Amino acid sequence: MKCRLCKSKKTSNFTNLGLQPLANKYPKNKKEIKKERKFPMELLFCNDCSSAQIKKIINRKYLFEDYYYLSSVNKGLVDHFKKLAKKMTKKDFVVDIGSNDGVFLQHLKKKNIRFLGIDPSINVGKIANSKGLTTIVDFFNKRSVDKIIKTYGKPNIVVASSIFTHLKNPNLFIKNLKSLLSNDGMFILEIEYLSSIINKKQFERFYFDRPYYYSLNSINKLFAKNNMAFVNYEKISTHGGSVRCYIKNKQVAKKSLKLKNALVAENRKLNKKNIELFSKKILHYSKDFKNQIMAMISKNKYIIGYGCPARVSTITNLSLVGGKHIKFIIDDSPLKAGRYSPGMNIPIKKFEHLSFKKKYTVIVFAYDYFIDIKQKLKKYNCEFYFPIPLRKVSK
Repeated sequence: MKCRLCKSKKTSNFTNLGLQPLANKYPKNKKEIKKERKFPMELLFCNDCSSAQIKKIINRKYLFEDYYYLSSVNKGLVDHFKKLAKKMTKKDFVVDIGSNDGVFLQHLKKKNIRFLGIDPSINVGKIANSKGLTTIVDFFNKRSVDKIIKTYGKPNIVVASSIFTHLKNPNLFIKNLKSLLSNDGMFILEIEYLSSIINKKQFERFYFDRPYYYSLNSINKLFAKNNMAFVNYEKISTHGGSVRCYIKNKQVAKKSLKLKNALVAENRKLNKKNIELFSKKILHYSKDFKNQIMAMISKNKYIIGYGCPARVSTITNLSLVGGKHIKFIIDDSPLKAGRYSPGMNIPIKKFEHLSFKKKYTVIVFAYDYFIDIKQKLKKYNCEFYFPIPLRKVSK
């Protein structure tokens, strides 16, 4: 199979995660559970542009018009976007693509910075607009770009955080981005980093919402092909280890020395040997995850989860861990409570469902926000585990 990003034939097998459901579709009853479908999740690696991609692409409209992820329920993300907003100035007009419930927009509003959000999720966009955070409910395409330019003018800053890997056609996205952004404008791209996924063995970051996974080199090549210049980057902690990329809307811009060195170093590390090791390790971690849970059950431990992000689906469906093993999962999003996890159908409960009388063995699926979760559970009798690899944590 050719690489869909650069059309190279130099692709190789990356990993196989078996049959997986749609990770952000949470059935609410037995009728919806029966309608769930699973698809084979096989990934390829492109040896030319250093990207990974899922073979099977699911219709984007089906995935995102009805969505259950709310950024603002995560304190860590709220703080992250507050810091990003501090980089903006009063002269900026900022468009946030994939603005969700306005987690970034709210901080721009407080700083009196002109802003606009765009998000395809009807239910989530409604939440943002109800808070006075102006959001166009639509996909980012030529139609929506024309509407933004006509109504609001061209922004000098466009931000896209944790949405670029969702795109079916990133080249078309960049074409529309280029026409929207002012000539001297900056695109700030926050994106899950393929090297972090491989180094940390985070196979749970793979799910059908995200057909592509990028290295710095793949980002560099993709934007250069579209006459935009990747000029600098920084590592950020969100989503298990991401990168923030600064991309100018013209080719004359020079790269920072930091970025030049990172591109060279990355080329040495993203090799066949490390990819094969990754694939072997994740199968081991998946089997070990279930074996350890079975051992806990034999000791009469009361196992629950905290946080039901998309990664729960990938972990539990690969390891075949369901409601017989994990009693329920607490999630702070009001959109998920009362539903079930995809595929393995573990009940999702509100925080108020917890009891002071029980001792909980908590698998922290939303481990990025462990400090906040531990603080929230400090009055309960809990022991905490991270899922992959499954290990006990205290700090």
